[in-house]
Amino acid sequence: MGSASAMESINRVLERHGAELEEELRERYPSKLIRRFSLDNNIYSISVEAELTDGTCLVLEPYDIDDLAERFPDCEVGY
Repeated sequence: MGSASAMESINRVLERHGAELEEELRERYPSKLIRRFSLDNNIYSISVEAELTDGTCLVLEPYDIDDLAERFPDCEVGY
C-alpha cells in the first residue's frame, strides 16, 4: 500500500505545484539551451529531465518524497 499512497502524494504535488517546480528549475538552470523540463512521478520522487534545443535529454537531480513533504504540507505527502 505504501507505493500507491506515495504515488498519489507525488501526483498531488505535480498537480498543485508542478508549475512552481518548473519555474524553480528555470531559475536554477537558466541556460537558453534548455527547451523544456519534464517532471514525472517516480513513486518515491519526482524525476526531472531537461530537454535541450538539439533534442538531447539530460537527467537532473530528482525531488525526493521526504523533501517534498517538508516543502508542500498542503499535499499531505507520505508513504
